Amino acid sequence: MGRVIAGRYEIQGWLGSGGMGEVRSARDSVIGRQVAIKMLQPHLGEHAAELLFREARTAGSLSHPGIVTIHDLGQDADGSLFLVMELVSGRSLNQVLHDDGVPAVTRTVRWGVQIADALSAAHQAGLVHRDLKPANVMLADTGRVKVLDFGIARRLETISPTSTSIMGTLAYMPPERFKTGRQDARGDLYSLGCLLYELLTGNTPFGGLPNTALMFAHVNRVPEALRARQPNIPVSLDTLVAQLLAKKPEQRPKSAKEVSSRLRAAIAAPGRSGPPLTQRPPAERPKPSAMRKMAVYLGLIEDSD
Repeated sequence: MGRVIAGRYEIQGWLGSGGMGEVRSARDSVIGRQVAIKMLQPHLGEHAAELLFREARTAGSLSHPGIVTIHDLGQDADGSLFLVMELVSGRSLNQVLHDDGVPAVTRTVRWGVQIADALSAAHQAGLVHRDLKPANVMLADTGRVKVLDFGIARRLETISPTSTSIMGTLAYMPPERFKTGRQDARGDLYSLGCLLYELLTGNTPFGGLPNTALMFAHVNRVPEALRARQPNIPVSLDTLVAQLLAKKPEQRPKSAKEVSSRLRAAIAAPGRSGPPLTQRPPAERPKPSAMRKMAVYLGLIEDSD
C-alpha cells in the first residue's frame, strides 16, 4: 500500500476494522519483522485513546508465551495513535468453535492449562484481564493459545473500592461485577470457567438469555452440570469448572496456578468417562480468509457467530 507509519512500519495489508479503528499487517523496517498495527480512529476521542494506552501499558509489561506481545505504541505524523503487536497466524477460540464444533475434551483441557498459565503470569504481575472470553484467546497455527486484548485490564492496586464501572462481555462476567462493578484475579477465574464450559458443551453457562436475565443468572442461578450435558467429561474436570463458576470469589480456586495444576491432573488421570462427544456440525458458510483469521485476536474484529 505504500504508507509508512512513524517512518518505520511499512503497511502491507488490511486485516479488518472494528469499533475502535482498523488493523493492518506491516513490516517493521528497523528490525525486519512482520507485525500487526492497531490504528485508532481519530474521532473516537480521549476515552478510546486511554484504552489503547492502557492496553500498551498492561500487556506491554508482560512477557509470556501465552500472551500476545506488545512491541510499540506511538503517534503518526497525522496525529493517529497506533499500537504495534505480535502478528499471530491462527484463529480465535470463538472461530474454532464456529468452524469445527466442540473440540475434544483433551484439547480443551490443554488449552485451559495454557490460558491458566497466562493468567497466572498476569496476576503475579498485578494485572487482572477482566474480559477473558473465546474471542480474546488466539489459537496459533503452532497449536499454542495466546491471551490478548488487555484493553480493559486493571492493575490490582488501581481497582477502587468505590468503582462501579462495568466493561466487558456479559456472558463471561463474574457475579461480583454486577454487584459492585469490581473484581480481583478470581473474577478472571470465573470467566475462565465460562470459557471452559463453552468449549466443553458448545454453549456458555447461561447462553441465549437477554442481558437483564443474563445478569440475574450470573448472580443467582447455578448452571447445569457439565456431565449432565456431556457424560464423557471427567468428574474432576466437572468439579473444577463448577468451582470456577462459584458465585462467591472465596469459593473459587485460590489462583490460576492452582487451576493449571488441576487441569494437568485431569489430563493425567481422566477418570470416569462416557461415550464420545458429539460435535456440532460447522455452520454452512465460507470460512474466513487467512488474513482475517490473523486479525481476530486484535480485539477489533468480532467473530460474527
